[in-house]
Amino acid sequence: MAKTSLEHFPNLVTMFLTRVRERGDRPFLWARRDGGWQSISYNEAARQVAALADSLKALGLQPGDRVMLVSENRPEWLIADLAIMAAGCITVPTYTTNTTRDHQHILNNSGAAAVIVSTQKLAKALIPAVLFASDCRHIISIDDIITGQSPDIAHFHHWVELVDRPSDIGALEKRMEKVGRDDTACLIYTSGTGGRRAA
Repeated sequence: MAKTSLEHFPNLVTMFLTRVRERGDRPFLWARRDGGWQSISYNEAARQVAALADSLKALGLQPGDRVMLVSENRPEWLIADLAIMAAGCITVPTYTTNTTRDHQHILNNSGAAAVIVSTQKLAKALIPAVLFASDCRHIISIDDIITGQSPDIAHFHHWVELVDRPSDIGALEKRMEKVGRDDTACLIYTSGTGGRRAA
């Protein structure tokens, strides 16, 4: 198989889908679960990316909307990142060590319309910030989370429900033909820009 130059691809999702066609059911992502390592194939990852992208669009997210991603390193992080781009939105990844104040600053500064959060521990600092983020309308949890606070402005969704739906990878490939290298993929807040200055 001939190697393809990175410059050949118009965007990251198209590059990923090209690898999916080449590698199919071979293992792609691994995670330690139930005492052992479990893999997700290229095909299954692509199915979840397409399904989540469709779900984000069904929630009303529009091209250019920001989606904050609060998660440790795990397969769902990459799937979420690709799905956000596949929906035409922009990923806003954050540090897992962020405080509520840090999250509030990034939510408001980026104008994020939704957040994806992985665990109960990370949600604890995030949910209070959503209370003060007027543009954030959706909270998507990868794991089950329990919160005593239910922001009226945001709707809760579970990851499994959003990726467990029919998906059309062919339609996704056609959509991505319109996305070029100059389109924004993500907004990264570095350690110097991710928090509010002290008064």
